[in-house]
Amino acid sequence: MKVVIIDDEKAMHFIMKRMLAKVAEIEIVGSFQETATAFSYLADHEVDLIFLDIRMPRENGVEFAKRLRGSDRRMKIIFVTSYKEYASDAFEVNAYDYIVKPVEQGRLHRTVQRALSEKR
Repeated sequence: MKVVIIDDEKAMHFIMKRMLAKVAEIEIVGSFQETATAFSYLADHEVDLIFLDIRMPRENGVEFAKRLRGSDRRMKIIFVTSYKEYASDAFEVNAYDYIVKPVEQGRLHRTVQRALSEKR
């Protein structure tokens, strides 16, 4: 399963990569700190899962998800954020899941396994 991480904090990229490396069927194909570059990448590449932060400079995660949905992209979006209050907005753009930081390995693993089982 091909995965992209979009978060403005470099430390979060490191944490997510370490956690996702424990799942054999996951391949991280992109890692971005802002949405413009991520959107360009996603226009030309097939991706199954996107781990997306909500609060980022210029374009927040929910706005980015709306833009992705408008481009008819079918990937699953999992919001990973410190903010509980955006959950209903996230599910309005068909979020696959909403994980509140700090991310727990077990919680992340369950979400990824659910996505993997749906893909099979």
